[in-house]
Amino acid sequence: MNIVEMVDLVRQNATLKDRIDSALSIQNEVKTKLREGLKELGEPDDNGHIVVEVDDDVTGIKKVIHQRKVSKSLDMAIAEEILKEKGLHDSCVMMVPVLDEEAIMAAYYEGLVTEEDIDKMFPAKVTWALILK
Repeated sequence: MNIVEMVDLVRQNATLKDRIDSALSIQNEVKTKLREGLKELGEPDDNGHIVVEVDDDVTGIKKVIHQRKVSKSLDMAIAEEILKEKGLHDSCVMMVPVLDEEAIMAAYYEGLVTEEDIDKMFPAKVTWALILK
């Protein structure tokens, strides 16, 4: 490869990035309008998803669905309050040992752990990023 080929690749990359950014922006606008259309025209199915039948012959898409997703996560503050009220807090707490990085480094500075030990405990991870400035 020579510098002229490199410059050509840089230009191609910049053009493609601009096209992708533009396409993503347009796609986000279309998705916003689809969501608005779903609110206006959609009907909930048995699972709570909002559905509009479109039956498009060009794309083959039959339905537009605003999928309902439900996730549950533990609210620690509320859970602790309830468990304490019921006297169950201690039996529902799991103690998990966690290494204290500051204590490890203190042991190193005190000469109790070697630099080789530190290098093994904290392996370097190299990552690369392609930057075009």
